[in-house]
Amino acid sequence: MLKRSIGISMLCLAGHAYSADIVVTTTEDVGAESQECSLRKAIEYVNKGLPEAGYSGCGGKESSSTIVLKKQLIYKLNSHINITAALSLKTIDDTAEGEKPEAGINNAIVQMTAKDNIFRIDDKKDGVISVNLIEVNLLGCNQSVCAEKGGLIYNNEFLFLDHVKLSGGVATQGGAIYNMATLPNKETTVRSLVEMRFSLIEKNKAAQGAILYSQVPQFRIYNSVLRENETTLANSANVYSANTLDPATISAFPSMSFRIANSTFYKNKGFIVNVRDGMGLNNLTVVGNSAGIQFNAPAEKAYLANSIVLGNPYPVSQDNNCSFTAGDKSFNQNNLVTSSCTTGDINYPNDIWNGTQLIAGESIDGKCKSLSADKNSLLCPYFQSENTFLGYFRPRILMSYQYLSDSLIINKGREQREEEKKLIGCEFADQRSQSRDLDNSFCDRGAIEIIVPPTAGLVGKDLLIGEIAEISVVEKLSDSDLVPKEECNAILGENPTGEAWQPGCMQVVQLQTPSKGKLTIDEEGNLVYKPQGAWHGADLFKIRLVTSSTRLNKNRPYLEVNVNVVQSPKNEMESSSVKASGGATGLFGLLTLLGLIGLRRYKK
Repeated sequence: MLKRSIGISMLCLAGHAYSADIVVTTTEDVGAESQECSLRKAIEYVNKGLPEAGYSGCGGKESSSTIVLKKQLIYKLNSHINITAALSLKTIDDTAEGEKPEAGINNAIVQMTAKDNIFRIDDKKDGVISVNLIEVNLLGCNQSVCAEKGGLIYNNEFLFLDHVKLSGGVATQGGAIYNMATLPNKETTVRSLVEMRFSLIEKNKAAQGAILYSQVPQFRIYNSVLRENETTLANSANVYSANTLDPATISAFPSMSFRIANSTFYKNKGFIVNVRDGMGLNNLTVVGNSAGIQFNAPAEKAYLANSIVLGNPYPVSQDNNCSFTAGDKSFNQNNLVTSSCTTGDINYPNDIWNGTQLIAGESIDGKCKSLSADKNSLLCPYFQSENTFLGYFRPRILMSYQYLSDSLIINKGREQREEEKKLIGCEFADQRSQSRDLDNSFCDRGAIEIIVPPTAGLVGKDLLIGEIAEISVVEKLSDSDLVPKEECNAILGENPTGEAWQPGCMQVVQLQTPSKGKLTIDEEGNLVYKPQGAWHGADLFKIRLVTSSTRLNKNRPYLEVNVNVVQSPKNEMESSSVKASGGATGLFGLLTLLGLIGLRRYKK
């Protein structure tokens, strides 16, 4: 019955895929005796060149090389699958438009059930084919070792990963991915390459290269999170290049072809990466690993720039953030580091942090403490909301800062001094794809660019008479915190209402109605609204909140949040989810949100 129901849902899925796509119709690793199209048979069909007659239930006339899986299903494999032809493997999400979550959340899962890796990508020919994995999770064998090379993937082609999760891979070399990256003969100059974007690599293990083992640097990693991986050999790293490229083939600094940028590394065991000539690392957050970064680039063709490398390990017990081999000549520009990383490039030096209070939380990931509870820590713990595929460490704007530039992280870009003194600028957008300031001197170190919106949209609640409304505005605060109530007199003076200030120096401004309720707020951004009376209708107002960032704007030290509370008798309550023009977040909310289009941050 279960297999049949999956088959029926696959027919529905086919309606959401392009007609030429190959739809996998079973989650089981069935053989040729079945006419179900399994993942294995779908890939074998592409390997065979897409014959018009199809293959054992897969494909047919005018089929493409795109294979589609259904969201959240687990596709089990009994042994690895060879990929010898260009293809794309992706999840199709049939969730209704407007209700789809962020890419990556509803990924299908490919799971290895035996002692093996999942994909071996190699056509054994000169040149490279392109293999794309899009919104797919790979789950390893759950044994002491899955394969010698590549616990999840062995790659000798061009492998592109987008919104992919790789976990549970175990190998001697390349816990998640082994990248061959060698030239097959003297006539060819094309090597295999791995590129990943917006991906999560976690809980993989290897003696060398728990995340990625490559014979030479042939990889690009962007906008990704790499956590809880373990490399056991002390002289290796989680992203490991075994050898260097021929320096004569590498472009001069700063034009490095193989890069890691806008990414977060935390809770990994072993150095996170060994830097060789040809590699560039930019806007990284490297926190809470057992060790930081190894440098071995004698040809002056590698760099680390605009990054945060602190607390490796954390809690801080020693300075294991950077390690340099004899003869290394990497460029280190404009990073926030400790003394083991040195001051770096004399033209664009690093800032050295000597503190111990780094993370404002009980652990390295989880809830961030308020500015009252922790006045000094630089970063919030790693946090991932239910609606996002990847989390991040948010830099904090401390109350001790008189200007944003007082931060060691925010507005800490550099301006190029002279043409011959090359500067690595910040990435154009951060890990979350938030645009960075076009003026490089106002960009932020690390993977995250702090965003300060001038207004924060709408929140609301529908109530029955006798209820109270509990509303969170924390998401409306963007990358800021509410200021402690003790700071409000210094920022705004005495409260004009005559009452004591609340957190965020909250002020209520009525819009179309007189006040109909009592409002309180805590420093975590939780509003409590208590209606005064059994009135029927709406209370429309806005609140002004002073945050750690807006307080620095002397002309307008607050942001505004529109609030709409609708109260109804029990027998007249309607569902706001089907109400086109009413309810707490109806037409008023739509108009408010439209008004936000085009708003830009201010940070200068």
